[in-house]
Amino acid sequence: MVEIIPKPAAKLPNWQNILFYFSFGLLLMTVLTYFILDIYLNKAETTSKNLEETLAREKTAEEIVLEKEVFGYQRKIEGFSKLINQHLFSSKFFEFIEKNSHPQVWFSKLDLNPVKGEAKLTGEAENFTILHQQLQILRANPLVKNLNLVKITIGKEGRVNFELNLDLDPDLFK
Repeated sequence: MVEIIPKPAAKLPNWQNILFYFSFGLLLMTVLTYFILDIYLNKAETTSKNLEETLAREKTAEEIVLEKEVFGYQRKIEGFSKLINQHLFSSKFFEFIEKNSHPQVWFSKLDLNPVKGEAKLTGEAENFTILHQQLQILRANPLVKNLNLVKITIGKEGRVNFELNLDLDPDLFK
């Protein structure tokens, strides 16, 4: 028998609806991603061409002259840096001797060679005890590598005249 009353259409199960919308969304995202990546690819190609043109362009004469000038200054600065690092400061010896002198000892002559780290001192002390104390002060200092009492005489008014040779640590002058 033929049915005259139409029946409602059969509903699809929920999992099929979910799968359909998920697939449609995935297709839409794929198409959008394609166009976005195409735009970024075109921008990257344009940037790459611009960089290649910049690299391919030769340096102008002005740039070459400026570059030579800068490198010349760089060499001068490096040379000056080497010189200043090798420079020895003789003035540091005076600070050293000021800190390591007995109050009753006078130095009258100095012969200083900072390159070799040698100093020859001529001086005068009140007596032998004070001279001995001065020698002990200098021997106790780690910057004094060697100390030689070269000459000793009794001067005017009973004072002791002496001559010292000091071998000093070269770091004292840096």
